[in-house]
Amino acid sequence: MPEITKTEVGRMLFQVHREKGVETAIKKIRHGIGDDWKLFTESDIKVLERMLGECWVYIDSVVWESIAFSQLKYTDVLHIIQIGDVSKGKDSTDTKAVTDVTAILTRKG
Repeated sequence: MPEITKTEVGRMLFQVHREKGVETAIKKIRHGIGDDWKLFTESDIKVLERMLGECWVYIDSVVWESIAFSQLKYTDVLHIIQIGDVSKGKDSTDTKAVTDVTAILTRKG
């Protein structure tokens, strides 16, 4: 069995934490939106997951934990998906897209 370096373990752990953060956020969003969740396609949800994952990396963990994902409206989620669709073709993380989605996530009220 090949030896795994500490760096590889760190990367895997980072990935697991990011996936868990996104999964928890998606559950809260789905619960908050209710029946309107069914209006999103599988592709929409993949884009949402990708954008949340990018934001998870960008946002401080204390701030991430304070985001009221269940309070997001259908239109907020639709806007996040639209931003993600526009940034999808980019080679690297689109900083403006992440900043725009972060603003939606951290908006109060």
